[in-house]
Amino acid sequence: MRKTILFSTVILAACGLLLLSGTSQADNDADIKAVRAELQKMIPAAGSAEIVAAPAKGVYRIDLNGSFAYAYVDGDYVLFGDLYDTARQVNLGQQARGERMAKVISEVPVSKMIVFGPENPKRYITVFTDIDCGYCRKLHNEVPDLTEAGIQVRYLAFPRSGIGRESYTKYVSVWCSDDQQAALTSAKAGGIPKKQSCQNPIAETYKLGQQIGVTGTPTIIFDDGTITPGYVPSATLITRLGLDG
Repeated sequence: MRKTILFSTVILAACGLLLLSGTSQADNDADIKAVRAELQKMIPAAGSAEIVAAPAKGVYRIDLNGSFAYAYVDGDYVLFGDLYDTARQVNLGQQARGERMAKVISEVPVSKMIVFGPENPKRYITVFTDIDCGYCRKLHNEVPDLTEAGIQVRYLAFPRSGIGRESYTKYVSVWCSDDQQAALTSAKAGGIPKKQSCQNPIAETYKLGQQIGVTGTPTIIFDDGTITPGYVPSATLITRLGLDG
């Protein structure tokens, strides 16, 4: 019989219907095979996706190129969506995505960033930025507020117009300056950096941004992997990082 996939939200309730699984590995493997077969009909990438048992009976976590979703298997039906732990009030899919993003960003050497703030910060944010982006400039004007609160701001280049275009060339010139921080601040204030070239990571970080889904600037990534697209006032960032007390 053909199975049916229902798209919805899967809830892991403290005293609900989904309990910690005592299912055997053989049963898990069979359900994983069924979930994979059905998802592959709609999402070809599911054929090679990682699928693992979640902390709820009959529920499986699916990694589709770093985007996590959950499937609940019950006979001829598969319920596909997010998984919530209501006891802790946590979206487990969002949590997994954050953990993955934090790992990806942690693997980027700081030597490929232009960094503002203390060497030993209380918290840090990583920002994909473009020199000519108005909201990037607005955020940069508030960097002193962030660094005073103990937040390190780590910039990764993301010239929105693409490799080889004017914004890209400006960022390369900034990168190759003797004082990268001063050059970036000047460029974001409308100054034209002295044209220079050297070995640089601009194309690499631009491609990284594309790979992780950055579509605009600024894109702010908190140190726990949470992504916030667009400008956020410094006071809000400080509060969200728990440093306003």
